[in-house]
Amino acid sequence: MQYPERLSLLPALLLLLISCQEPERKHAADYHIEWDESSLVCIADEGAYPRLRRLDDGSLLAAYENRRGDVMVRKSMDNGTTWGESVKAFEAFDHVDIEAGAYTRVNIANPELIQLPDGDILLAVNLRPRLEGIYPFSIALKRSHDEGKSWSDSKILYQAGTIFRDGCWEPSFLLLPDGRVQIYFANESPYRESDEQEITMLTSSDKGSSWSSEPVTVSFRRQRRDGMPVAVHNGKEIYVAIEDNLSVQFKPYIVKSSINDAWREPVLEDSPNRYSALRHALPDTVYAGAPYLIRTESNLYLLSYQTTQHRTSEWEHSTMEVVVSDQPGDFRNSTHPFDVPLSKEAKWGSLTDLGGNTVAALSSTNFNSDKIGVWMIKGKIVGKRS
Repeated sequence: MQYPERLSLLPALLLLLISCQEPERKHAADYHIEWDESSLVCIADEGAYPRLRRLDDGSLLAAYENRRGDVMVRKSMDNGTTWGESVKAFEAFDHVDIEAGAYTRVNIANPELIQLPDGDILLAVNLRPRLEGIYPFSIALKRSHDEGKSWSDSKILYQAGTIFRDGCWEPSFLLLPDGRVQIYFANESPYRESDEQEITMLTSSDKGSSWSSEPVTVSFRRQRRDGMPVAVHNGKEIYVAIEDNLSVQFKPYIVKSSINDAWREPVLEDSPNRYSALRHALPDTVYAGAPYLIRTESNLYLLSYQTTQHRTSEWEHSTMEVVVSDQPGDFRNSTHPFDVPLSKEAKWGSLTDLGGNTVAALSSTNFNSDKIGVWMIKGKIVGKRS
């Protein structure tokens, strides 16, 4: 039996459904980043893996590899327009194993910075021996009491294996609301009979003076390599951007956990707490690794990665791409901070919130030079919540 009076309502209902969907379509294009080419500045004409923090005094402190085995820091007092003299914060060193009669130079890589509420700055790095089998790949830490002018002796937080395939890599910090400090890193050491890798986390309850002796497994995908973690929190949950090679080529993923019960169990491949970071999936053949995640003071999330999308298939020539979202996922509206020719690169990048919906993107790039140097550009987040 038909009901004509109900059928007559169908056009109105269809219009209502369409109108209800309209805010979502509008919302999808809410945010994007406009990069200010006039703000382009070279922090170091030769360098790699740059990281940046705004300090309590308003200055900017950048850390980077000098491509000769050391980690340098450099400060700007005018919001990044000019930069002072570089300081060698963590120097490469020689290690001699007398019993084995072996020697290697140990390079310093993958710097990451955090300023604590008491003003101290922690600098985490990756110790990388040039020759295998002599010195362990390690995560190490230094501290500055004077805003980066001088640095303490090195403290080893974690030691992995002495050969490359059993190493540990890419430390990053997270400061929790209760004052605890976490450090995340990629770790091959537990998987010495395979090529697998996990994300590992250590915690300090005393401002980085001592660290948990038992590492926590944050995430792990069997027969794959979770890598390059960067964490943020929203006061309730922790979100860690990682590179996940489920599709063979790395893609940015998010793994998450409650702050109150952080990483009680590892986020495995089938966990609902692991998901792709991007709204629109990239083709399996596209590389999109080295993710970097920030949460801005206006509660927006930005994610960067280096990708071969719309370029050559060579990851060495990938470029930095940045996406934005109002949640820790569903990232969209990609932009490129640096105009990089297909034969060049912009890799190992990072993001920093400068306040006022302004962000800084840093990368090691040769986009306009024969040398790979450290460059910074500022961008404005444009748009508003619908």
